[in-house]
Amino acid sequence: MGKKDDPKLMQEWFKLVQEKNALVRYESELMIFARELELEDRQSRLQQELRERMAVEDHLKTDDELSEEKRILNEMLEVVEQRDSLVALLEEQRLQEKEEDKDLEAVMLSKGFNLNWS
Repeated sequence: MGKKDDPKLMQEWFKLVQEKNALVRYESELMIFARELELEDRQSRLQQELRERMAVEDHLKTDDELSEEKRILNEMLEVVEQRDSLVALLEEQRLQEKEEDKDLEAVMLSKGFNLNWS
């Protein structure tokens, strides 16, 4: 029996693949969460700026000030859309990860290995 056919080595290899996948997934989630925090902060700052601008009556504002309010509102909508996209991306990744796990488990089972990851 060659080293590549050693069941203990194969079991260890499958375990390492699973651990690597988990770490890559975690890193990806952290990057998405970091971007989410950036967007959340940007949205908060935009909301504050818009509140301050809206505290002044519209009839006292210049056309430029009204245009700036509209620009801020549009940017806020873009930020909300980006945040929604991140949530959708995260969910899509989680579904893909479940599929990858099933595929790895199927390979393990087909090779006669147990699914005990510990």
